[in-house]
Amino acid sequence: MKKIISSLCFILITYTAFAQSFGDNDNPITFGLMGGSDMAFLQIKSAHRDLVQTNNTSPFSLGFSADFKFNDYFSLRPAIFYAGKGGSMTATYTIDPPYKGANTNVDADNEYTLHYLEIPLQAVGHIPVGDGANIFIGAGPYYSYALNGKFKQSTGSGPDISRKLTFGNNGDFSSSDYGISSVIGFQGQSGWSLSGNLEFGLTNILRNNYTGFDASQMKTITVYLTIGQSF
Repeated sequence: MKKIISSLCFILITYTAFAQSFGDNDNPITFGLMGGSDMAFLQIKSAHRDLVQTNNTSPFSLGFSADFKFNDYFSLRPAIFYAGKGGSMTATYTIDPPYKGANTNVDADNEYTLHYLEIPLQAVGHIPVGDGANIFIGAGPYYSYALNGKFKQSTGSGPDISRKLTFGNNGDFSSSDYGISSVIGFQGQSGWSLSGNLEFGLTNILRNNYTGFDASQMKTITVYLTIGQSF
């Protein structure tokens, strides 16, 4: 909670500082609502990585942004939004039953659904392509604070497991994630936009592994397909 309050205070201070020199016709500020579908993956490091197949999950994102435009070609774009992350994997577990010493391989489907409050800050370049329309491309850092999450496991040979994930040093995952985000998109004259965002997490979010598989590291990779409207 302290991290959320600190992050919100930082955004407010930054906005106030920028607003003192922006907001006129030469340096306009525009605000935007954005939302869309995600493709979320987990990059996994394991001693038996060849026994793990990773797949994506499809959460969603929703939030708002501010665009501080220095000129027609460059702007800074902070944002705050709900971000769905996570991923799924199929891991092969080897069980040694006492019967004749035979080895039995069991495939388990593990799915992680992670919910974050995310704050990215991107430097954005604009290429005007018409009267008010532009193609934009940008990149910058992001910080995410974990809100909640869920873990599901299905083996086909036993009861399914479903439980809430915990966060923090003694939890399943770290309470924060940070990394690099990038964006490319098109904005129309009336302010609507279509964009694709790619994020690479730089921190190992795994704290304690209770999945039964020997994963030692998990990092997030998330693709956002977003529609928005500026005003």
